[in-house]
Amino acid sequence: MEYVFIIGTFESIFLLLLLLGKKNKSLPDYLLGVIFMLYAISIGSVYLELQNLKNNPAYSAITNISWLFLFLHGPALWFYIKSLSDPDFRFKPLYLLHFIPFIFFSVFQYFNFISLTVPEKILFLENDLFKEMISYKITVLAIGVSTISYNSWALSLIRRRRDKLMQQYSKIEDIDLGWLNALTIAALICYSVNVALFTLDLIFHFATYKYLMFLTNIFATVYVLFLGYFGIRQGNIFINSMGVTRKSDVEPASNEIPSPAITTDDAFIRTLIRNMEEKQPYLDSEITISRLSELLDVKIEFLSEVLNSRLKQNFFDFINKYRIEEFKIQSILKANNHLSIMGIAYNCGFNSKASFYRAFRKFEGMSPTDYIERSHKK
Repeated sequence: MEYVFIIGTFESIFLLLLLLGKKNKSLPDYLLGVIFMLYAISIGSVYLELQNLKNNPAYSAITNISWLFLFLHGPALWFYIKSLSDPDFRFKPLYLLHFIPFIFFSVFQYFNFISLTVPEKILFLENDLFKEMISYKITVLAIGVSTISYNSWALSLIRRRRDKLMQQYSKIEDIDLGWLNALTIAALICYSVNVALFTLDLIFHFATYKYLMFLTNIFATVYVLFLGYFGIRQGNIFINSMGVTRKSDVEPASNEIPSPAITTDDAFIRTLIRNMEEKQPYLDSEITISRLSELLDVKIEFLSEVLNSRLKQNFFDFINKYRIEEFKIQSILKANNHLSIMGIAYNCGFNSKASFYRAFRKFEGMSPTDYIERSHKK
């Protein structure tokens, strides 16, 4: 049973060392390293506590403290995802509030357990009598609220970041938030299962504390492996040319041409549509809202406001809708008979099969293949 703790601890240490050996480390890499370190401490301290109890306890100062580090897991994951999803992320004094639960329960644990004498600690831990105490039940619930809330918060960060990217880019495949979403969901599932086990035990008393720790650390060990493989493999999702959210793509430059004197949004919409039809900027697979605003000589904020408020579309859907319409035209041209479906899609501005098929189904309600077959039957 105790081999699980050893495996999890050394797995975390190995991944931490592997990460530290990575060249050109970014802030997210360091924060990922903090997560590995926390898992190594959390899992390793459980093992040390179990060994310590066998010796009644030889080192009482390190007994029954492993759970405290769980209050740091949520903030660590939040900081990691925040740094990945926000290229301008910087630590602020306000963020110290994230550590209040850890500090509070550390002080609480000092007066409730650490300050006790060794005989009192043995009595406290013997036969899991502490599980009947109100303080234990409050701690279990507090850990559950902390871990689940932080993981849910992290998921909302990812969703907001995705929405923001769709306001700026016509493609977001290179800015892969899918793996980050999967990572957070996996953490949420692990913590939810662990919290459920401890909460149910409060009611039904079906397992010893040692066995509960064994089960929960199995999940932790598997999750660390998952986190290490995908985290190090992915690196900083904003490290490539498309992934780096440049300030110029979000904010207008100081010398940007001011918005023309357009008396109504309707007039601008006509200008926008005319430019889309005549200059076909959507054929550029790298088109962004910054480039389109430069083409139209308007500010990014104004263009975004018109797209969202008047046309009820984000930039991502606005561009892809034109690409789909262009595909429908090109797919029936005899001059394109030698091209595959994706060959035509690439000519229309798409740069991946997944994004093209997803967009086509969204706007046409069918696959490109079905559409072409129906067109040929007409």
